[in-house]
Amino acid sequence: MGNRASVSSAKSSSSLGLEFASGGGSEAPPSEETLKIEAWIGTELPEELRGSAKALLRAVASKVAVPGHFDAFCCQAFSKPEWAAASSLLIAEIFEQDEDQLAELARIPDLIIEMGSGEVNVTCMVASRWAARGETHRLSRLADAIVASYASKSVCAVDVMLALAATLAVTRFSRAEQLYNAALPLSGEDHQEALADARRWLAAGRIVCSVVQEERDFWDVRLRKPKVAWTWKSKAERDALDHLSECLTSETEGTEFFRAVLPECWWELAMKFAQQQEKLASATAKLEASKQEQGAPARTTPEAAPTVEKTLREIPPHPQPGPLARFGLIWLCGCFATLMTLVIIPRGYVERVLDALKPVDMRATPAQLEAWRKETLKKKTAEMAEYEKQYLLARIGTWKENEEVLSGKSVELPFDSPQYMNLLICLHLDPPKDEEVRSRLGKLLLDRVKGNAISLWEYLIYPGSTNSADVKKAAKDALADTAMKWSAEEKKRLGMIAAGQMGDLVLPVEGGKK
Repeated sequence: MGNRASVSSAKSSSSLGLEFASGGGSEAPPSEETLKIEAWIGTELPEELRGSAKALLRAVASKVAVPGHFDAFCCQAFSKPEWAAASSLLIAEIFEQDEDQLAELARIPDLIIEMGSGEVNVTCMVASRWAARGETHRLSRLADAIVASYASKSVCAVDVMLALAATLAVTRFSRAEQLYNAALPLSGEDHQEALADARRWLAAGRIVCSVVQEERDFWDVRLRKPKVAWTWKSKAERDALDHLSECLTSETEGTEFFRAVLPECWWELAMKFAQQQEKLASATAKLEASKQEQGAPARTTPEAAPTVEKTLREIPPHPQPGPLARFGLIWLCGCFATLMTLVIIPRGYVERVLDALKPVDMRATPAQLEAWRKETLKKKTAEMAEYEKQYLLARIGTWKENEEVLSGKSVELPFDSPQYMNLLICLHLDPPKDEEVRSRLGKLLLDRVKGNAISLWEYLIYPGSTNSADVKKAAKDALADTAMKWSAEEKKRLGMIAAGQMGDLVLPVEGGKK
């Protein structure tokens, strides 16, 4: 890192810091520090960058037209990878005393190029300010860009990826886990502490990854401030506790963060409830095994309707429990209720357990659907590796910027190609940031695969799904579109999606597996 050594040497010999005189106007002569930085620019930067670099330096010193000069310099500096490293050091030095302004001006594509060049100065400064200000949406966009680019394969980016993974673990669990997995094979001895911290936060995030976004944001705030005396009286707080209790098991990892902010009495009851749920699951499994041993005929499932793409074929119908299972569970319910009454457990707790003893619901849980979603996205993005750039731009860009690609009119991803269909599926599984793109995505998929889109949509409206509202609206619009000819069954399924009714779904299976 010759540039880094040059800057360090300059700092030690000339105190290369931005300590501009307060109150200096645009007409004031440049300070001694400014002149020293200008001298460094003259020796360390390529000749093509020197003019815009000096203009940026003077703009920051005089606090005049900084955004314009910053954009002009970055457009040049990050146009060539070999210029990015030295430019990164200069930007970090110039904005050392005003990181908040840098956080406002920085552009994510430039940060990706910086990491690819082997430097992370600007990225660390910007990401730390975004985290301090709670700007999760910006951190999430940065994470998206890292995962989808060559930066995720740079050893220099490991610290950034692990810090982002720990920061986004609760609010954006899927993206945080991708960052951790990308950083893991690149990490060394120096990263063990950061790896451990990221693992702890990912374990906590995994517990609530299936709840709605508002509750994940709620828990993120509270878990990161364990010394605050939080109240648990409002409806939102009680709902969050209720949903958390459904996500806990007696052996769940990552519970230390939750236990640190929750009332001890609530935690003890939640653990008892989790243990009872596990006993119930064990009893149900034994009952099912007993029925199989008695020669009960195995349940059969009709074949799923064929579609144009494997992902949309992976949706088998839901098998129903037989009469013997229902009778056995009702008997078990009565016995358990009597036992609970005898030991005088509080009424509210008894009701929760009895609710859980109702006949087994074979539908896939939100957590299972979220796991399926992540695994499918991983496979599809691997298939899209050749078109990584188009996919990334579609994920983080606007409709106007990417209309040609999203509409299937580009040379690389024509409308009839399997790659274009994969792009639409990936964007359904990992929704774009731009609202207009999300609003058009459903119609684009319908245009490409017609009614087969319904099979995918049914698996994206579970509680906690990041784009359930968009999918419901797409289904409602599809029903209202007179140009579309739907069968009675398709109308029924679209109506259920529009109403947010999941129906009897089981987890999709690999199309090639028997």
